[in-house]
Amino acid sequence: MTYGVTFTNNSDVVILDSEFARLVVLEKGTWNGTGAGVGVSFSKTITTDEPPLIFVRPDQSNILCFCVVLGSSGAWTGFSFHGRVGQATSGKWFTAAFKSEPTATYGFRLWDGSSKLLFDSGTPCAQFTRAINAWTYLGSSSDPQGQSRLSWTAPSPLSSGDYMLLNNIAMDIAGGTSRQGNLYAVWEYQNDRLVIQAVGVDLQTSLYIPVVFAKPIS
Repeated sequence: MTYGVTFTNNSDVVILDSEFARLVVLEKGTWNGTGAGVGVSFSKTITTDEPPLIFVRPDQSNILCFCVVLGSSGAWTGFSFHGRVGQATSGKWFTAAFKSEPTATYGFRLWDGSSKLLFDSGTPCAQFTRAINAWTYLGSSSDPQGQSRLSWTAPSPLSSGDYMLLNNIAMDIAGGTSRQGNLYAVWEYQNDRLVIQAVGVDLQTSLYIPVVFAKPIS
């Protein structure tokens, strides 16, 4: 940057400047539901053009699948997902975006050159903690409908307290020809690992979708 303000930490890493917004926690909460489906509504509509980033952390080993960010551009209202049939599910979540809001009654605010609010000291922030970009293929099995269920995992412990980005799990995975497969995120606390599964009829054994984790900054 040629002008403005920059804050760095003890490792000389930029943590705040007047050109780029921080990842801001817009709302957080908990959920309780069943495998038949969980729906979470935001307390107020999120007005970002792109879907807000939804981060989740289940309380118990479970599956998250058929994930959806609810709403449309400029009017996001919540999110939903399904779990393991017949099993209760609960956990914590927060939603975030690179967008600050004027919430503090006193403190510090920072705008960019186009008068966009980048930081408000009354708005909590979050930081990305790690990402899984390389996967080990575990094999394939058949589901009750005769489709293939492919599984992958990677060294990435769940005991760290990180939250998983749900948006990537909401995407379908491309098939080998024209068909698509649904993604499932399987939290295995007993094995301290995350397993990603894809269900379809002509899926490849390579997985390229990253899984991203973050934490709110207290």
